[in-house]
Amino acid sequence: VGGKTGINHPLGKNMIGAFQQPQVVLADMSQLKTLPPRELSAGLAEVIKYALLGDADFLTWLEQHMDALVQGDEATLAEAVYRSCAHKARIVANDEKEQGERALLNLGHTFGHAIESYLGYGEWLHGEAVATGMVMAADLSQRMGWISAEDLARTKNIIQRANLPIVCPQIPLDDFLAYMAHDKKVLNGQLRLVLMQAVGRAIITKTFDVELMKQAILANQEQA
Repeated sequence: VGGKTGINHPLGKNMIGAFQQPQVVLADMSQLKTLPPRELSAGLAEVIKYALLGDADFLTWLEQHMDALVQGDEATLAEAVYRSCAHKARIVANDEKEQGERALLNLGHTFGHAIESYLGYGEWLHGEAVATGMVMAADLSQRMGWISAEDLARTKNIIQRANLPIVCPQIPLDDFLAYMAHDKKVLNGQLRLVLMQAVGRAIITKTFDVELMKQAILANQEQA
C-alpha cells in the first residue's frame, strides 16, 4: 500500500530503498491460513499500531475481537486488514515520500529496529520487535506525562493478547542507543521519535527527555 521497498544493511534495518507505487493491491485472505501462529501474531503488531497511532475506536474494536484474530477467523481478519490498509493509504496519500506525517507509521519502529539489529535479523520477527518497541514508546509517553498509566496498560494488554512480547532480551544500553542513532528519522543529527499523546493520537517529536527514554528502554527488557 505504501509503495516503499527496502533492504537491510549492517548499519541498520531498511537503510537502502526506493519508492514505487503499485498499480493494484490484492489481499488474499486465504493466504493467512498458511501462516504459523507466530507469523500471524507478528502481522497483528502492525494492525495494533494503526489503532494506537490514529484510531481509538479501532483499538476498542481490537480489544473486542482479538481472540478471533489470533484464532485466524477470516471475516474478522478481513476487517482488520481493510481498516489498517485504509489508515495507511490515507497517510501515504498525504505524504508519499515521508517528509512529515508518514513518519507516524514508524510508531514502535525506532526501538524495534534497534532490537532487530542487535539480535540479528531473523532472531525476532519484525512484528515482535515492533510490538516491544510500541511498549517502549508508550512507556516513555507515560513517563513524560502524555498518556495515563491506564493507556500504557491497555497498550501492553492488547499486545500480550496478540501473543506478542512486551519485553526484549537484555541489550546493553550503549548498543541500543547506537542503533537508534542510525534511524532514518534522525534529522540533522537529532533523533526524532513517534510517541503517543493519547490512545489513537501519535506525534513525531524531537522534544523528549533522553533520561526518561533510557529508563523506558531498560524497564522493558528481561530482568536478570
